[in-house]
Amino acid sequence: MSKISNILSGWKNFIDKSEVSEDIAIQRAKHCVSCSELKEGKLLNLIKDDLKEIEGFYCGLCYCPLSAKLRSEKENCPINKW
Repeated sequence: MSKISNILSGWKNFIDKSEVSEDIAIQRAKHCVSCSELKEGKLLNLIKDDLKEIEGFYCGLCYCPLSAKLRSEKENCPINKW
């Protein structure tokens, strides 16, 4: 599956709020909030996330919005934190 398909799947899981994807996202977010590659996006702040610690942020290495990336089962951290 391509990176775009993975992120689209993550957005779908973000909207659906599936328990499995939310559990995965919570565990992954614990690593991302302390990462030096965590970047704040101006437009991403418009998307409200239940995971407030990653709301409006993206990965500075792959540029994926964390609200979607953390909820995609096929995605991984570019520096292998999760």
